[in-house]
Amino acid sequence: MKTDWQAEWIWIKLPQETPNVYMEARKGFLLDEVPLHAKLFMSANQEYRIYINGKEIGRGPSPSDQHWKYYDEYELGRDLLPGKNVLAVLAYNFGTTDIVTGQMQGAGGVIAELEMATGSGMVTIASDSTWKVRRSPRWVEQVSRQHLWNGFREIYRADREDGWEGVRYDDSDWGGAIGLERPGAPDARWPRLLPREIPFLYRELLKPEAVVRTDANFGCIEGEETMLASSGQVCCMTIDARKPGSLPGVVFDYSKEVVGYPELELTAPEGGVLQLWYGESLDLKLYDTFVLKRGENRLKPFGRRAFRFLYVTLQAAPSSVTISRLETESVHYDFGPAGMFLCSDPLLNRIWEIGTYTTLVNSQDHLEDCPLREKALWVADAVVMGKVIYHVYGDELLLRKCLLQGARIQNEDGSIPGTGPERNSFMLPDFNAHWLFGVYQHWLFSQDRSFLGEVWPSVYRLMEWFQKQEDEEGLFARADRPGWWCFIDWADYIDRRDRVTAMSCFYYKALRTAADLALAAGETNQADEWLKRSDRLREAIRGKMRVPGSPVFADCIGAGGLSASITAQTNFAAIWCGVMEQEEANLFLDEWFLQGRTPELKGAFFYHIVLESLVWLNRVEEALGLVRSYWGGMVERGAATWWETFDPSTPACTVPSPYQGNTPTYLMDHIPVSFCHGWGASPTYVLTQFVLGIDVSESGGEAIRFEPHPGGLVWAEGTVPTRYGPVHAAWKKGEDGVLDCTLSVPAGVKVLLSGRHRVTVRKGGEGLQRMTAES
Repeated sequence: MKTDWQAEWIWIKLPQETPNVYMEARKGFLLDEVPLHAKLFMSANQEYRIYINGKEIGRGPSPSDQHWKYYDEYELGRDLLPGKNVLAVLAYNFGTTDIVTGQMQGAGGVIAELEMATGSGMVTIASDSTWKVRRSPRWVEQVSRQHLWNGFREIYRADREDGWEGVRYDDSDWGGAIGLERPGAPDARWPRLLPREIPFLYRELLKPEAVVRTDANFGCIEGEETMLASSGQVCCMTIDARKPGSLPGVVFDYSKEVVGYPELELTAPEGGVLQLWYGESLDLKLYDTFVLKRGENRLKPFGRRAFRFLYVTLQAAPSSVTISRLETESVHYDFGPAGMFLCSDPLLNRIWEIGTYTTLVNSQDHLEDCPLREKALWVADAVVMGKVIYHVYGDELLLRKCLLQGARIQNEDGSIPGTGPERNSFMLPDFNAHWLFGVYQHWLFSQDRSFLGEVWPSVYRLMEWFQKQEDEEGLFARADRPGWWCFIDWADYIDRRDRVTAMSCFYYKALRTAADLALAAGETNQADEWLKRSDRLREAIRGKMRVPGSPVFADCIGAGGLSASITAQTNFAAIWCGVMEQEEANLFLDEWFLQGRTPELKGAFFYHIVLESLVWLNRVEEALGLVRSYWGGMVERGAATWWETFDPSTPACTVPSPYQGNTPTYLMDHIPVSFCHGWGASPTYVLTQFVLGIDVSESGGEAIRFEPHPGGLVWAEGTVPTRYGPVHAAWKKGEDGVLDCTLSVPAGVKVLLSGRHRVTVRKGGEGLQRMTAES
């Protein structure tokens, strides 16, 4: 970590809370020789692009809270030259508090420090008031918002480009920067600078896969098919918008969600206006407008976009415009190679693939709930995607970062905000428990003691917060207080008054989970206390919240007593958390859930609790049936990533839309719907971890569990990357109903077997060993 900063945070002189600011900053300097090595340290609030001598070096930083800002580090190599050099920064600040999620907050600021080792000693170039700055003339300042969950649209003036990034540019008429503060200064708005905790994002260029439609609109378009990935031709699309009022355009289909930055190269002899419209469906929205300059144009929005469909339109062009390149720079977390899963059911294979891809495109600088609407770090979404990541990619760093970012914005009362990564007012009591469950699963997966040490104080404070919510019997009380959102699931029919049963169940599981973490941290007395409280709580839940004479639990205890509402969410929470006994759980399934006596689940998130509960009850066929009907229903309607919610009872022609349904915000046209929600990816890890049977959830102790649950499948095979090397398994059902399995694991890894199947194991290239127990 860099601690000896010479640089200070700088910005341009503007009134406070000026919105939508693109600032350009430059610093020229002379070098007698090429440095032996050079490092650049860089951060901004909120975003930057950095250039050396006109060449773009990178962009960042990773989004974070104001008190825990990340900085990036670049090795510049041969980018510096003898003679004059220029370090140039394009920085962006959102500049308003008017955003639903409470993200992208704080004043604008940039900090940069370039350290160069030369033959004559160290040379440092650091941001300060000697830097030249201006508000960029290329972006129109007064523009409308995309929506209230995200930022502004962009209107870009290519006709005002002046080469400001280059060495020869004359910045003598620019103003000087305003020095704001030094890192670590008393009462600083950015008191900490942390090194980037994950790799830079992976980037690749993607071309569209198909043309959906071509709209002449009184103009003319030729060559749109040459833009496609499958074209094999030189890209050359000509658009004629010379007729007054014409608006020709093409809708391109990338076949699935793309997250990144569209790039176009075109020739506009006499200028014109090009616009980009985006959509996860064909309900397209205008986000980017480019006022073209005469001649060659290279266009790319500053802001990141998420879309499947891209509509390119042209207007007000006195001469035909020729587009020679249309690609999108796709970005996502750099996981490395993914695992694989195949089985005898092609639909389940497709569902596994879609869940993997949905998780991938939501894996950015943090795990995002959805890349289009919010880009926020919602706790529960991240925890579900973490389980996918463990069993598909074997990565530890991304979820570690996300969980720590939750701890770093812990409220003074000990609760954890429901979203992030910036501090905010969202209070979801159940998400506090889900954050703790995520911490525990990461500890089991990684056995990372530095992580445990950093997060333990937050765990302790969180459990103190939970205790303060107890009533006299230990139940979680007043879950419906003003300012709180007791989520549980996207389901208005759940009775959430006062003492909510699911909340007490989650609290019970949190106590048991925290006790295990306390033991790992060496806090045995604390573990004993939490276990005793959990026993008392379980007894209270079972004694007060069950329907008399029935195995099922009511939703809550309100002012009038026990609620009459009985839902699947409440009872699956009781099963999953260990409050309901196994015999009771089977009765609930047979007499209530499978008989349709509870309202239908429509939220993809809560199904991870349902599926895990069914596996625990050894009812895998029912679990796979739900996967086929719910997620298979989305596949039938064309889903290429998982939707936030899905209502199977809606007409088969409908997809998520404010006007069609399949969204929790039906007929709320001001709220964008989500076609790409990572919290719905649970079938992917369920298929790998439980059906195929490669369970790496506790692999931090150099052990994996192999316990297939075929659930009616004839065969399955797959691979899971781990820190020790890949684990591969394949099985086929024998004539006697027992599985014949082969398992390949890295040397030194312990394998835990159930003993119910015939298993042959190969370790680290050694010969085959037939096993029926542990090894």
